Amino acid sequence: MKLEDIMQVNSSLNSKIQYNPIRKTKFLLMGLLIILNIIVRIPSIPHEKGYDSFFIHSLANSVSNAGVAQWWINWMSVFGLYPYSYASAVPFTLSGISQLIGVRMEIAILLFCVALGLFSIFASYSLATVIYDNFLHRFLFTFIYSLSAGTLNLTTWEITTRAQIIVFLPFLMYLAFQIVKKLKVRFILMFFMTALLLLATHHFIYLTMLYSGIIFLTAILYRWCKRNNYLNIHKTQFERINLSYAYISIFFLLIGLIFLNGSKWGLITAGSRYTWIITMGVITGRNVGFFLPLSIGGFIYIVFKKDKLLEDWAILICLLPTAIFSFNQTYGYLSTYLFATLLGAVGFLNIIRNQTRRIKTVAIVVIMILISNVAFSTFFVHYRLGLKGGYSDWYMKEETFSTGEWIKNYISHDKIAVENGFETDRMVASYGGKPIVYSDDITNYINGLTTLDQQNIMKNSPFSKEYYFDNPYVLKTSSSGALNWIYLFPITDQRAKNFVGRLNVSYYYEDQSVHNTLFSSLPGNKNKIYDGGRMRLWEN
Repeated sequence: MKLEDIMQVNSSLNSKIQYNPIRKTKFLLMGLLIILNIIVRIPSIPHEKGYDSFFIHSLANSVSNAGVAQWWINWMSVFGLYPYSYASAVPFTLSGISQLIGVRMEIAILLFCVALGLFSIFASYSLATVIYDNFLHRFLFTFIYSLSAGTLNLTTWEITTRAQIIVFLPFLMYLAFQIVKKLKVRFILMFFMTALLLLATHHFIYLTMLYSGIIFLTAILYRWCKRNNYLNIHKTQFERINLSYAYISIFFLLIGLIFLNGSKWGLITAGSRYTWIITMGVITGRNVGFFLPLSIGGFIYIVFKKDKLLEDWAILICLLPTAIFSFNQTYGYLSTYLFATLLGAVGFLNIIRNQTRRIKTVAIVVIMILISNVAFSTFFVHYRLGLKGGYSDWYMKEETFSTGEWIKNYISHDKIAVENGFETDRMVASYGGKPIVYSDDITNYINGLTTLDQQNIMKNSPFSKEYYFDNPYVLKTSSSGALNWIYLFPITDQRAKNFVGRLNVSYYYEDQSVHNTLFSSLPGNKNKIYDGGRMRLWEN
């Protein structure tokens, strides 16, 4: 297949590179993209990675063990909106995969992540069909979105509910655009079903609903202007530039206000504002990759584009709340990432279109840039996260897994244990959660180690930030705080004895890289029954 059959120059008309692939070429490119998405998600580590991943892993274990969601107190618990509960969609899905296929939960997580990665291709291409008008632009955006670190990191053997937001956000916006364009029942039904699924997945659904609302309102305003012939009124170039500069002024005024008042508004919560912004830029650059600088060019292009379409206005207006949420270092990149890749694809294609000579050289450069971005993403996912080592290990070690297997085979499942570190939490998830451990509030409630106390529940105001970022209802005090307090005393202290006796603790799971007074006092006072190097087990 010759390059000239794929990319043709029509300099007599518009001096732009036109991409007119035959159907066979389209299927070939999309097929290769699917294969590449599978290959880059092949594990390079012995066990699953992540931090939230093992908590959700434990919830999925509890569903498999009990057959029900033991954290469901009322209907709000299904969506994780009530104390002692968590959004239920992902744990149920993982438990179903594990039981139906008959594989360990970590293998179910691996399969689920690969499926999410493949769905990101479908979701991003769907959105691209309503924003871009040619296959090359759609393919480039799909390639960038599905293989940049923001998507790849969260969908490579790590189960975090943020991955579903990353993957489904383009699809939800696609459905919103289809509703305002065609208003067909199937798109409306799919929109509400997807929104309900995301509500049972992660609280960031609030922001996705905001974007959908912006699309709906923009469509109403756009059609109203078009109906009244406002969009067809002749405008001078001076007037067009002024309108573009008006948007730029509003955008940067918003950024400036956040910069000056971010601490007062709760957007900058630690350190200096300069350090916060630099960290925010590093997080965005790490997730978007080499296309982040190109997104600036794409942004300028859309702002100053003549005869903007509905999609252009919707994207520009969506960027305004995105500028605000981008200052949240924990969740802000979830929305920033989508628009940065959208604009990056625009900027990238504009560079390609402006090169009317040396087409083969341009094609080689394009391919090298795409390969480099994928190389950066895979390096970040498969190696970069593990450079720190020690307690910040980014995946579960084989030693931890082996210790969990020993517990599963040689310790009675009706016993109770106390542990001292994050690696021991991973171990508990790996062996299925039986014997149980005293841990966080949700796990303690599931295992019957704490009970629901209405006096310990506080309601947040719908007008507060905590209502959306925390929960409508939250606990005043946490049960996990009791264990953190007991860590301060040796096992011979009466307070530690009372705590252990009240829970009827039989075993202690120790991660030797984590030190506290309670576990440091175990040698000489308790019987060591297992020593795996870093992981040790003690009998009460």
